[in-house]
Amino acid sequence: MSSEVPVRFLDGGLGTTLELPPHNAKFQADSSLWSSDFLITSPDTLSGVHKAFVNAGADVLLTATYQASLEGFAATKKLRRSASSSYSKQDKTGSLSRDDSATYGKEEASALMRSAVPLAKNAFSSTHGAGSKSTSKHVALSLGSYGAIMQPSTEYSGDYKPERMRSVEGLLEWHEERLRIFKDDEATWNEIDYVSFETLPVLQEVQAVRQVMAKHNTTQHYKEWWISCVFPNDDLTLPDGSPVSAVVEAMLSDRDDEGQRPWGIGINCTDIKKLDKLLHQYEAAAQKMLDTDPSLDASAKRTNWPWLVTYPDGAQGSVYNTDTQEWEIDPEMKAKGPQRPWHEELAEIIKGAAERGHWKGILVGGCCKTQPDDIRKLRSQLATVESDAYFLESG
Repeated sequence: MSSEVPVRFLDGGLGTTLELPPHNAKFQADSSLWSSDFLITSPDTLSGVHKAFVNAGADVLLTATYQASLEGFAATKKLRRSASSSYSKQDKTGSLSRDDSATYGKEEASALMRSAVPLAKNAFSSTHGAGSKSTSKHVALSLGSYGAIMQPSTEYSGDYKPERMRSVEGLLEWHEERLRIFKDDEATWNEIDYVSFETLPVLQEVQAVRQVMAKHNTTQHYKEWWISCVFPNDDLTLPDGSPVSAVVEAMLSDRDDEGQRPWGIGINCTDIKKLDKLLHQYEAAAQKMLDTDPSLDASAKRTNWPWLVTYPDGAQGSVYNTDTQEWEIDPEMKAKGPQRPWHEELAEIIKGAAERGHWKGILVGGCCKTQPDDIRKLRSQLATVESDAYFLESG
């Protein structure tokens, strides 16, 4: 492996950015779609946020499909709007007129979900040459966990219902149906550069998505893809109690029945204070797997490392309450006083990961509560740090 690790930049928190001025979105507690609802109500607003992240230096944009699902659209009342109407400021407060007698069927829902892909792609073409710091044009299909579509959401608890959705078989079927909405449309699939399975809280789901990709991510139409998990527990385990060693094994095992090996593995929507310890555990677990694999020689053990994909939240002492669906200040964190700037802390963590020399590359960004300015500052921080361990990749 090269002594320098390439670093690419992901965008930040789409939904939480929409909640801030000038967008001022007000997501309802019983919403089934969250930011994906803007695919219906105001795609131009989504486009504006995408462009802001590109101008901040993002090389990769995640589509507005994290919580999009057929179930979610089926539970969403259709929008009433005349052809000449516009998305007004009042609409952003949640007062759009909805049809109580109609929701979105499979065909309409699928078309709306697919519309998120060119929306992200076009954000690059309309911003490059206009002050953007990035020359890349990479779109990542965002596919949240099954728990992300539940009401209330359970991606932080892993409390999946019904019982079948706690099995690999049930989760495989569900993820396969959603993936095929994009995969079976050739024009849409061709515009996707990465596929991201995000915020997975249970080990069975890691196993399920690998099997889905083994079936559908064929050589002819292969997409680089990643799995990222969430670690809300103080003991650095998954919500289902699985330790990092088991998570990494489920992600990277090369047994034939384990499914396709991802291009990248990582952590998202997790407190940045936990990130450095988690990355050390990821690296130790991956190294142990490679060291004990008799099929790999010394050279293969070095080159068989995946990319690291990490985008921690920027809550800075706030905790998300899944019952109220509000961000609340953690009293213990408040008592500790001002927090270190998010971009400085993350840059130091990424520099350390690069210097340890394991990962083939690093894709880094932000999750909840991170805004375009956070990505701009992160990119600037990593650009100004003197290090021979990494370089900022563009194009």
